[in-house]
Amino acid sequence: MALTINAVTVNNVGHINGVHRYDGSGTSWTKIQGPVTVTGTFAGGWGLITGSANADTADQAFSYNGSPFDWQFLSVHGATFAITDDTVYKTAADGSAVFQFDGFGDDDSPVWSKIGDSAFELVGGRFGLIAHMPNSATNGHTFLYTGNPGEWQQIGPLGATYAVSSDTVYRMNDDIAFQYDGIGSSWTDIGSPNGGVGNLYAGGFGLFTTTHSASGLFRYGGNPGTWERIGDFSPSCAVTDDTVYRVGANGSVFQYDGSGMSWTNIGRPDRVHRIVAAGE
Repeated sequence: MALTINAVTVNNVGHINGVHRYDGSGTSWTKIQGPVTVTGTFAGGWGLITGSANADTADQAFSYNGSPFDWQFLSVHGATFAITDDTVYKTAADGSAVFQFDGFGDDDSPVWSKIGDSAFELVGGRFGLIAHMPNSATNGHTFLYTGNPGEWQQIGPLGATYAVSSDTVYRMNDDIAFQYDGIGSSWTDIGSPNGGVGNLYAGGFGLFTTTHSASGLFRYGGNPGTWERIGDFSPSCAVTDDTVYRVGANGSVFQYDGSGMSWTNIGRPDRVHRIVAAGE
């Protein structure tokens, strides 16, 4: 499933003002939403979602239909959303339940079904849906959704942050990254680069992290303790199947060339605040 980079942009006074989709080559971008204020942009193989703070659509979330400015009402705004290759998930606004998007009804209204109880955080990816349960910032465990409503597998302790790739899930605790071994609640300590683990980003191309010391962007080499510095620190990154992207200091987007510290500038539709990778 091909993933495309999407950029949330800000104007010259720092207010979020739109969403742009990369055209796939050179420095060409197409504006697909705006000028409006957008909040809570979520993305994954299934597609792209943004929340809106527009006066007429406040506290609502919309899914992108594939053509510029063509968005469909998906939900009143939940506490958080997560996207896998197959569908979208959300928590209730108060975190008291988890819901799965089941498609649009005959009248084009979105249909959601409850699949779980109290959850603080959801993270999705090709590997599946991960939840921090229950709805508590400091208590709980890591759970993997089995695909059957109400059935969740506890796979480990609570993580401070998560990233889901094509074949596993990663969590961070005490500035160290851990990789799920795929069985029971077994995890492997894969260490951290100098400066510890910051934000984790994962996808088909691998696992990446920024560092708390803001010294750079690092790629996990596949063996515990092996981390390679591949670029400067970035406030936002996105991983596809074949590369990784980051936002530069001037708000431009850069595509990794695959080795060393080499990156290609792919443009700046406006000053980029955040990037996400979404399916077609």
